[in-house]
Amino acid sequence: METLIREAQNGSADAVAGILGELDGLIRARARRIDPYSAEDLAQVGREALWCCLSRYDGRYASSFIAYADRTVKGAMMDAHCAMRYPGISLESAKLWRSALKHADGDADEAERLMCSGELAWRAKPETAKAVRSAVSPAEPLPEHLAAQIPAKPSEAVRERTEGRVAWMLLTLGEQQRAVLEMTFGLGKFGRMTDSEIGEALGIPAKRIPSVRSKALARLRARW
Repeated sequence: METLIREAQNGSADAVAGILGELDGLIRARARRIDPYSAEDLAQVGREALWCCLSRYDGRYASSFIAYADRTVKGAMMDAHCAMRYPGISLESAKLWRSALKHADGDADEAERLMCSGELAWRAKPETAKAVRSAVSPAEPLPEHLAAQIPAKPSEAVRERTEGRVAWMLLTLGEQQRAVLEMTFGLGKFGRMTDSEIGEALGIPAKRIPSVRSKALARLRARW
């Protein structure tokens, strides 16, 4: 594992895939525990957080990396779940509401009182507490934006890091989204395929392929 970590930090796509394979079960389990209904979306967030762990980790041992990754991944997924559950509300306010609701054993009236009382980590205004309480709804889709541009003549180190990051980001997608992109653009073991060929290979209607591809590209743009 220590060797995999070092190679992944140097941009090796194979090492990146190896680390994800080792820890993907842990990520999925954490995601299901947080919210079984949004587990796949949360798992994608967790995989992206695992990439950040690799770039920041400066230790030597696999055990300490796994512990660090577990804390980071769980925190990222909890934050993402707050954003999904309380769209339009600041993350800090959403966290305070969640803490208040836990202390109130699910009683929304008591949670609203606690949120404004100062008995928890910090105090919220009454209007904020009411807004958070009423904000339980599906998250709005993230807006698309242009990916960061790569330098025209990147160094070898930058090129390897970029290739490793792209490989990691593809691995964070769901299996269907990843397969559609790989088949569309001829990545990995696949050559370029038409939507009809992709649909036949995956067992889904060809007319669904553009929608799956659009969602996958939007996630990659948003997370780049």
